[in-house]
Amino acid sequence: MERNSLKFTTLFGIALIVIGLLLELGGIFYHPGSLESAETVFTGAIAISVGHAFYGLDSLPLSLALTAISSIGIGYYVFVQTTGWLWTIIATIAFFAFIVALFQLRGSIRHRHGTW
Repeated sequence: MERNSLKFTTLFGIALIVIGLLLELGGIFYHPGSLESAETVFTGAIAISVGHAFYGLDSLPLSLALTAISSIGIGYYVFVQTTGWLWTIIATIAFFAFIVALFQLRGSIRHRHGTW
């Protein structure tokens, strides 16, 4: 069994994902519904997305889960800022679609669908 050494970009991606998840969880429980909470969750969502880009996941379910978590974080931020469900839903779907297109997850889904 050959062991691959970890690259700097991989470690950086993992660190950003962990920091982003901690920020999102902490932001939700720290004064829920406040502007500070929304900004913390937004920062966590962006950190997760950047970490996802640096890490370059091969696991489709984990990749979709991280994308969904960061999209929900963006939606939470928009909800606190506007208190409107319409803009929250639009922002969440738009961010999810943007990340899916950016990381070309659609092609990965189609490729893996052929092997199911």
